[in-house]
Amino acid sequence: MNCTLSQPVNYLGNPPGKNDPFAFTQMTCDGSIGTGGATEQITGAGTFWISKQLDYGQVLILTFLLIFFVGLVVKFLWNFNKQDSDQKI
Repeated sequence: MNCTLSQPVNYLGNPPGKNDPFAFTQMTCDGSIGTGGATEQITGAGTFWISKQLDYGQVLILTFLLIFFVGLVVKFLWNFNKQDSDQKI
C-alpha cells in the first residue's frame, strides 16, 4: 500500500508556520490492505480498517493481562474469605 498525506493544518485549522506542530487532514492511498478476508472497512465520520486476526504480540499481551486480572480476583476472594473466617466466633 502506498499512501500520501496532504493538507497540513495546525491546531486552529490554519496552514502551519515554520516549526509549528501540525497534523494532516487528508490521506490518499492506493493498493490493498492485507488479504481480503482478514480486514474489514468501516465508514462513518472517517474511514479505517479493522484487522480480523491477532498476531503473536497481541496474544502475548492479552495472556499477561488475563493472568494479572485472574490473580487479582483470586487474591481478593482469598482475602475476603480469610477476613470472613477471622470474624466468626
